[in-house]
Amino acid sequence: MSDGFLTRKKTILIALNSDTPDKSPKGYVDEPLLPLIVLINNHQDYVTTSSCSGRICTYLEGLESSADEAASKTDSGETKGEKSQDNDDDEEEEETSKGYEENTSLAAVEAAKRAKGGQWLYVSHDPVVFPDQVLQQKDPRWIVEMLFGPEAHRVVTMEEQEGKEGMRTIDMARSQLVYFKFEPMILHIEAATPGAAKTFLNHSLFSGYRNSGILPSTKRTMLAIRSTLKLDAPIAYIPSSTSSSTTGTTTGTGEEKIYLMVSLSYLRVLIDLSNDKFRMNVAQMARFEERLTKHLLTAETTPKKVGDQGGEWEDKEARKERKKREGMLKQEETAQARAEKKKAAAEAAAAEAARKAAADAATGTGGSTAAKTTEDKTATSS
Repeated sequence: MSDGFLTRKKTILIALNSDTPDKSPKGYVDEPLLPLIVLINNHQDYVTTSSCSGRICTYLEGLESSADEAASKTDSGETKGEKSQDNDDDEEEEETSKGYEENTSLAAVEAAKRAKGGQWLYVSHDPVVFPDQVLQQKDPRWIVEMLFGPEAHRVVTMEEQEGKEGMRTIDMARSQLVYFKFEPMILHIEAATPGAAKTFLNHSLFSGYRNSGILPSTKRTMLAIRSTLKLDAPIAYIPSSTSSSTTGTTTGTGEEKIYLMVSLSYLRVLIDLSNDKFRMNVAQMARFEERLTKHLLTAETTPKKVGDQGGEWEDKEARKERKKREGMLKQEETAQARAEKKKAAAEAAAAEAARKAAADAATGTGGSTAAKTTEDKTATSS
């Protein structure tokens, strides 16, 4: 465990316990994540560096390049405003370091990186609450007002586009797009050693965070904990500048209009799906916290040995103890799987038995009727 890790962890914990707001839009850590963050930070080998409990949002992307930039290409193929990959890496490292020092939430860090020229139109860290049916019928555009916020007056719905020739023929690939997003919980964690990072990663993967991984870095051992619950869909566009000169593409104030690519009912579907994913996200966080409490904190009491190069290593007894723990965990999981399989087989057998009993009952009734008919025919012939 390096002195640098201990220093950074101390700085982060001081910021977390401070009453001073951080520089994220909310100014504080998302409340649903607090128990998990406290649990992780109480472990000597880990410290959370940024986090987001999950969110629904709409994002208007920025223009990637302009005609001026295209004209200012240098002989090397870079524009005057471009930087080398090395410089970009240094800038990202510096940005991330600021996040450590200021306890900036991951949402704010990502926003700062991705929203250059773009705009977050709507962000909610809670499921969307629909208005009552009366209000929805009275104001069908309520969903536009919510998702597009201050830019809602620029939005033209698909219903309003009907019958207007030329509105749907604009080249989408050259337009600014508005995305509807659901982003599940994400955690960035610094580990004291690569071995500690691998242990945490294993618990994360087992808990369902399949998109998790150890981030490459020469200065720190970082993890990103992410699940697969993400939803990302384009829902609107702003015509490119070369097409915006056509009639009807600007508002009365000269602002470019935003054209919906989907219906209002489809926007509701996206919100319904995101609300379901919010519930799944919260349940997954609870399972993750339970597993870390059960396994990670228990493992912390096991003495750790350090090799000559500063890395972790195991002697014979430590390896034996670890294998024993892993074996017991595997047995527990196998037993649970067998129990579930046995239960499923029993249910299938019961269903099959019921089906056969019903079939036998039907066959028995038919047989009795046939026998009675035969007896009647025999009596008549006699």
